[in-house]
Amino acid sequence: MPSLLFYKNVIPLNKDIHAKLKLKNLSSFAFSADTTVVPIVGSEFIEVAKRMPIAFLRLEGGSLLPIALVGLPNQKNVFLDASQSWVTPYIPAFVRRYPFIFAETGPDELTLCLDMDYAGLNEEDGEPFFVEKDGNVEPSAFVNAALQMVSEYQRQHILTTQFAKKLENLGLLVDSTVKANLPQGEPYELTGFLVVDSEKLRQISDEALKDLFLTGELDLIYAHLHSLGNILELLRLNAVPIEVQKDTSVANPATTESKAATVAKKTAVLGKKILKKTVS
Repeated sequence: MPSLLFYKNVIPLNKDIHAKLKLKNLSSFAFSADTTVVPIVGSEFIEVAKRMPIAFLRLEGGSLLPIALVGLPNQKNVFLDASQSWVTPYIPAFVRRYPFIFAETGPDELTLCLDMDYAGLNEEDGEPFFVEKDGNVEPSAFVNAALQMVSEYQRQHILTTQFAKKLENLGLLVDSTVKANLPQGEPYELTGFLVVDSEKLRQISDEALKDLFLTGELDLIYAHLHSLGNILELLRLNAVPIEVQKDTSVANPATTESKAATVAKKTAVLGKKILKKTVS
């Protein structure tokens, strides 16, 4: 997966070069039409899980990236309608922040950049990037808000990367394969993703479970597990019959929820212990 996905022509925002530049917000999300996976951060797991499958992707170099599946490989984003509007109530932050993005421009240095290929960029209409104040050209309130948004995304990204690494260190992530029959009858296989193995989750120590419980990361695991049932809907939206066989619990939401319920019971007992110890 290209690290920048739909970002094509990324350059640093510069007050000398872009003094007159403006951004007109467009309702079209056509820029994400060919995207089938979208990076997500932990703070949006619960919202994303309501409609999209959440999985983990191993990048070059070995790091792990949580992603929302929005289409099947080599196909289209199924969450866009004919007018290229996003059809779900929640739009992943990676998509919403476009055309802004951070780029590393030095050791521990990030610079606000934008994709110059974004159709809403112009010099006549929209939100200005810079304003003149007391004879000086300064970033506008719009740019400052964008900077805060991208900064928060970066912060959440770091936390989410640490969360994914913790799952790997606990031995909870396994390769997943989803097999289906296409309309013409030929087999289709979705591979290359990792998911939490609910069986392994049930076997972790009370100490590890307590840590996940207290940090709120257990909520993220539950959201991920429940989201896997959305793979059936993803196949349906891609016009693939729901005739699924698999070697993990990804495409069997009933099984996934049953195993997750077992972990929930164990967590509830642990939670009572923690609460009792805290209160006393």
